[in-house]
Amino acid sequence: MRRPQTIFLILLMTVCIVSVVGAASPGTNPVLPAAGILTVAPAATVPPAETAIAPQTVVTVIRYISLPQDLMDSKLLFTLQVPAEWNVSTYRMTNSDTSDYRTELVAGNVFFISSYPSTRSREQEYRDTFRQWSPAPVETTETINAIRYDRFESSAGDNTTVAYLVNTNSANERGYASVLVFTTRDSNRFEREDFEKVVSSFRYFSVRSAGTQTGVEIPHYDLSGKAVSGKAGTGGIPITGSTDWDTSGSGSSGSASSAGSSSDGGSSHSSGCHRG
Repeated sequence: MRRPQTIFLILLMTVCIVSVVGAASPGTNPVLPAAGILTVAPAATVPPAETAIAPQTVVTVIRYISLPQDLMDSKLLFTLQVPAEWNVSTYRMTNSDTSDYRTELVAGNVFFISSYPSTRSREQEYRDTFRQWSPAPVETTETINAIRYDRFESSAGDNTTVAYLVNTNSANERGYASVLVFTTRDSNRFEREDFEKVVSSFRYFSVRSAGTQTGVEIPHYDLSGKAVSGKAGTGGIPITGSTDWDTSGSGSSGSASSAGSSSDGGSSHSSGCHRG
């Protein structure tokens, strides 16, 4: 009887020992922190705020579009289109039957047309003058409205000066050729575009077709400032279907005094691009 009891007691003790060891093994019960030690949970990760974008100033450019006006010159046989507020006049530069003429589109040497009895030598004089600009101009050739031009362009500072020299072979029926010269400020983003539009509208017409031309006649002034055609001080008079060159007008214009100070032929802008 004692041996079975002994075996039973040994088995019971083994079961107790296994139970105690299993209860104390790590991973089955939480481990309490030692006294006096404070545990702090890690802070939650906060995503960085988006980088603030400074507001940008938006500049709105409002462009005033002028109404166009058709002009014609029955003496020099050309027509062109300009803004309606331009006050355009033509001045005789020399006192002869085959005089040079200067048509002021924008005063102050800003935009003008020189018309002269065309010869190869005169054409070359203009070409040589433009080539003296500083810096030296860029030269190209263009054909606009059946007129062949030598084009010169030079930029200095904030100004760009452009000249369109009509080829002698493109002179009109009265033997006049023209030079269109303008200076633009690079700071004015629309000025050059506007001036180029005026150049692109320039064309010659024949004596025969003069009677079918419509538009405003450009007034002419002689060397003394006396109006010889058109109506003084108005920038011209409307004419439709007229073939006569009106020489009956009289009067004077305050702007006519600039004719005396204007340079003859191609000497204007000889020094290059200068504009205040």
